[in-house]
Amino acid sequence: MILNSSKIKFSRADLNKKLILPERITPELAEETGLHIGDGSMNFYFNKGYYVGKYSLRGHISDDIEHYDIRIKKLYHMLYNFNPNLKTMKSTGVYGFQLWTDCIVAFKNKILTLPLGNKKNIKIPHCLVIKKEYIVSVLRGIFDTDGCIYLEPKNHRLYPRVQIGTTSRILAEQLKKNLFRLGFRVTKFMENREHKGWNNLYIISVRGDKMLRKWMEVIEPRNPKYISKFEYYLKNS
Repeated sequence: MILNSSKIKFSRADLNKKLILPERITPELAEETGLHIGDGSMNFYFNKGYYVGKYSLRGHISDDIEHYDIRIKKLYHMLYNFNPNLKTMKSTGVYGFQLWTDCIVAFKNKILTLPLGNKKNIKIPHCLVIKKEYIVSVLRGIFDTDGCIYLEPKNHRLYPRVQIGTTSRILAEQLKKNLFRLGFRVTKFMENREHKGWNNLYIISVRGDKMLRKWMEVIEPRNPKYISKFEYYLKNS
């Protein structure tokens, strides 16, 4: 699928950095969009008389370093000709990057229809759910940033659960629907957090040995912490 980015404006800084924009939908763009849905943030900020785009992607300060250094850095160079300057931000407990860029923020907002600012109602763009390979890739990106694998001791064995949490009810429904289409047994439930002054959390769960093995085979996570967790499960189940 061709993407028409001809009307997206590049700032002088964008041009100096020699940034590019994807010209078509690819599995790599789908995965990177999933990463944004999980760890990304973006908006335009008013500064000295005009608006400037700011894009950030940030994960866990220790658990996600290898994923950012190996997989994520490669994707951003491939898609945007951008080499992220990855940093540890101890004050907020995260690892990742931020970039002042008009073109990437506008591309994600106007072409991929991802929201600026708050992600409470974020959803997977329609163009990424029309082909299986795109669905799998965007799910991989979301899981690698917002997912987890739990190994619960049960009847002298480890019982696995794959989960993704989101504050977006729309996204949770999309996840459930598309995982079901891929042949997974899926449950969805809500964790009420209003009493804490937080947004409610919607959790998508895939359970059991067969489903975990299918998850690793079909979704193929790239985050090393999940690969290591699965290897541990295989050795101890």
